[in-house]
Amino acid sequence: MNPLPKRLRKEPLIEVLWQLQFQGNQGVGDLLSGILFSQLKKEHPQIEWRRLAAADIPAPIAQSDPNLRFAPKMLMEAPHTPFIWQIGNRVLTLNCCKPYVGWDRFKEAVLALTHIVEDSGLLPNPQRHSLRYIDFLQGELAANLSALKLSLRLGDFDINGDIQLRLEIPDGEYRHVVQVATPMPLNLPGENSTGTIIDLETLPANAPADWEALRAQLDHLHDHLKSLFFRQVLTEATIQKLEPEY
Repeated sequence: MNPLPKRLRKEPLIEVLWQLQFQGNQGVGDLLSGILFSQLKKEHPQIEWRRLAAADIPAPIAQSDPNLRFAPKMLMEAPHTPFIWQIGNRVLTLNCCKPYVGWDRFKEAVLALTHIVEDSGLLPNPQRHSLRYIDFLQGELAANLSALKLSLRLGDFDINGDIQLRLEIPDGEYRHVVQVATPMPLNLPGENSTGTIIDLETLPANAPADWEALRAQLDHLHDHLKSLFFRQVLTEATIQKLEPEY
């Protein structure tokens, strides 16, 4: 089996997220956000927070709507750090937008976050957690689906574009959620384009037994997700056009 690239010189990655979903009493998210802000401020004295749109949605409505149940209510960010922390009533995320800092540094930030949450005592047992990478192909790589190891057919029709696809794929002790959408707009500071979004999320098939078990799963999540991307999603020709380094 061919080795996986260490990095791509023409990096299509636009965002990486680690997400924790949890159960708790009403208001546990608000308590946790206060603790998180206080702890992060020690390392990031200029950290700021702002309310997100979901914060204004009444709790009964948010809890009854699957699309809103895990929506973050507050965002925290600080100068000179690539990370963003988001928290809601039942969700906590660590985000890193482009340029990506690399797995080692991102994992270090996730580990620090898990220790803050564990030490708070508010969430004695972790629930679902996942690692998610969002990539964006543009130009000739987004002209159709030929850049991907993906073929779609409906009856006599070959489908080669204008799709929004979501799949769930078992992978041993882990599970992948794969989403592909094209054409899709990308609006980032200084960058506006249209192309193909590849949204990959990997999570354990079963909830971790405790926080140490959760932390032990992080490298496995990363390895399974990376293998999925390079061996099952991108064609070899696409990888070469993105200029891999081994």
